[in-house]
Amino acid sequence: MNHKKRFYRDYASTDCSVFNVKIDTSDLYIKADVNLHDIAYEALRVTRNELEDHIKKHSEFLYSLNPLTPCGDETEISSAMYKASEAAGVGPMAAVAGAIAEKVGRELLNYSKEVIVENGGDLWMKLDKPAVIGIYANNIHFKDNIGIRVYPPATPCSVCTSTSRLGHSLSFGKADSVTVIASTGAVADAAATAVCNMVQTADDIEKALETGLSIPGVRGCLIIFRDKIALLGEVELAPPE
Repeated sequence: MNHKKRFYRDYASTDCSVFNVKIDTSDLYIKADVNLHDIAYEALRVTRNELEDHIKKHSEFLYSLNPLTPCGDETEISSAMYKASEAAGVGPMAAVAGAIAEKVGRELLNYSKEVIVENGGDLWMKLDKPAVIGIYANNIHFKDNIGIRVYPPATPCSVCTSTSRLGHSLSFGKADSVTVIASTGAVADAAATAVCNMVQTADDIEKALETGLSIPGVRGCLIIFRDKIALLGEVELAPPE
């Protein structure tokens, strides 16, 4: 997925500010009413420190591919990741990009009516007007021509994508892409990973969609697999803008 292209093509406009905040592996592209770079940077720094401190105490949090039992000393972000991990049946770190995007985005809502945070292709958003999220898969059948329309009343929400063909995220499935819309970033990210892991052949698509929608907080799911596209729940397709 060409995440930077997607963000700027769909969201950049003359009546907003789009800026980048990066610390180590966290590379955020943010849209807000005004440039909030310094506030976003500090929110990201604090969030990463909280998460890194938790990992230092509990190294299994970083490596486990299965849900873990919380130890009672969770921070806000690690708690959200534990819960999403348990709901989706994957490791806690499957929720990390979406969880960070939401944590930073909610801080920025104190200063901006509309906020969109993209973290490696995973988004958290509070919209003031409708937006179209482009879904880019390394697939000759659907490349660059699929989008999801999101309306302000449905936000805050997250839109996260997992793929077996692009990016650095660990996936055991073979779907070209799985996109999940959910109420929180951690759930959307973890659920996208879980659903993508289920898709080995076209015969798995229906069950994978149903499993995705059964995860608490998930509102919609879209799967692209070779020459097939399938969706379930609150997903409205639209051409990318």
